[in-house]
Amino acid sequence: MNKIIALFLVLSSVSSAYAIKILSGPYLQQVDENSATVVWTTDVDGVSWVEIAPDDGSHFYATERPKFFDAPMGKKQITKIHRVKVSGLESGKKYFYRAFTKEITGSKGERFFYGDIASTRVYKRTPPHIKTFEQDKESLQFTIVNDIHEDTKRLGTFLSDTETDDFIVFNGDMVNNMRSHEQMYEACLMPATIATKSSKPILFARGNHETRGKVSESYMDFFPTDTGKPYFAKKIGKFFFVFLDSGEDKPDSDIEYSDTADFDNYRKNQAEWLKGIVESDDFKNAYKRIIITHIPPHWGTWHGSANFRKYFSPVMKGKKIDVIFSGHLHGEYKFYQPDENFDAPCVMNSNMEKVKVSVNKDEIVCDFYDVNMKKVRTTVIK
Repeated sequence: MNKIIALFLVLSSVSSAYAIKILSGPYLQQVDENSATVVWTTDVDGVSWVEIAPDDGSHFYATERPKFFDAPMGKKQITKIHRVKVSGLESGKKYFYRAFTKEITGSKGERFFYGDIASTRVYKRTPPHIKTFEQDKESLQFTIVNDIHEDTKRLGTFLSDTETDDFIVFNGDMVNNMRSHEQMYEACLMPATIATKSSKPILFARGNHETRGKVSESYMDFFPTDTGKPYFAKKIGKFFFVFLDSGEDKPDSDIEYSDTADFDNYRKNQAEWLKGIVESDDFKNAYKRIIITHIPPHWGTWHGSANFRKYFSPVMKGKKIDVIFSGHLHGEYKFYQPDENFDAPCVMNSNMEKVKVSVNKDEIVCDFYDVNMKKVRTTVIK
């Protein structure tokens, strides 16, 4: 892990002699046709911004570039976790960017004192980039990984051939629990940043292990969404994706949760939100409608799946959903046929395999690769 940290600092941060350092990121969240959110973390508090430059052959330093600040309510945030939304972009265009954080060294009343600046490098190297989604794109390719549980070597291997992917999906349980900010950096965010070169959108479906730990309440700081919740929906080209949060897998009263769980009501409210989504024009007019959720809804009698079926099955039935992707059961791959609860098949991926998904108007092709990156099977959904 120390080698990974050292490599990361060389790739993305200013000199280690500076007082402030970028610890993880930047990585891309919530990319759409006209905007993207850039997220990164620093070791001390600061105020942050992102500069962008078009892919027009000019150097980043050719002129002063537009700045976007981490100021969601009009005031720049002073924090270690920085989330900057870049807006006003064109569909299907590539933009280079660099991220800055200016250290806050102290304050007196409303007056703040500043120190050094940490930033991603653009001098004599290719900057990271944002590629917005194309409005009418008729085919997509993306990679799904799940249940990595802090195995950074396996995560790096699975993400080693994502250069041609449109985005990456983390389908839950990427960590054992959210114990600390540092653990999130080392176990999940830094390996993903290095593999994607800060230039590939990561779409996260929260797993039950991300609901646990001291900083689990900070989940939205790391993985912001348009809904302000871990569940969200997204139109990407001619396709529609719904990322559901399946919550925990046991009853809320289970001793493991120490009387802190309220996931039954959470899933019930989420199902009410889904009712509006499946009636939207973007959902109805999509070539394919794809559900991403960590716990497989077809899975036996465990409470998480049973409660999911109770609230979501009535909403999803008859809505022409094409496939549900899930994980959770680690070493098992299963393909669940449509049944009385869901009229869509469910692909349950193993934690020892990754799925490379190619989708167009006619079919969804799922190629599965093991930890040696050998293709082990192909599942085609017409």
